[in-house]
Amino acid sequence: MANTSFQPIAGSKTNGVIKLYGQVTLGNSGAISSSSCDGFTIAKTASKTGRYTVTLGQNYNKLLGCSVQIIGPDDAAFTDAKGVDPKLRDNDVGGGANDGTFEIQFVDADSGADAEVQDSAVLLIEITLKNSSV
Repeated sequence: MANTSFQPIAGSKTNGVIKLYGQVTLGNSGAISSSSCDGFTIAKTASKTGRYTVTLGQNYNKLLGCSVQIIGPDDAAFTDAKGVDPKLRDNDVGGGANDGTFEIQFVDADSGADAEVQDSAVLLIEITLKNSSV
């Protein structure tokens, strides 16, 4: 369980729900050019296409969800055959293999193949966690 003081989320029927937020700016070929994440870090997963490893700053009981929004360029269309559909992989939050990590995988919406996100995109990330076994 995390050891930081958190404000309770109003309206949740589940005790101990925590939300963490971050923003990641990508450069070329999916490289991270900057990030601002509160309570977690994110890194490009070595030798994997369109994959990013999220490492939580503390231990939590369970990953309840993760939402990722892609902000593309102002006026240009999203590039075809790029990762526009985020998925989650390798949930190691809580449970037996609790190393406090999971992976965000981007895939091409048409083919389903792993794909890099469009160059210079911004990712908005919202992670929902359970901070209690109650």
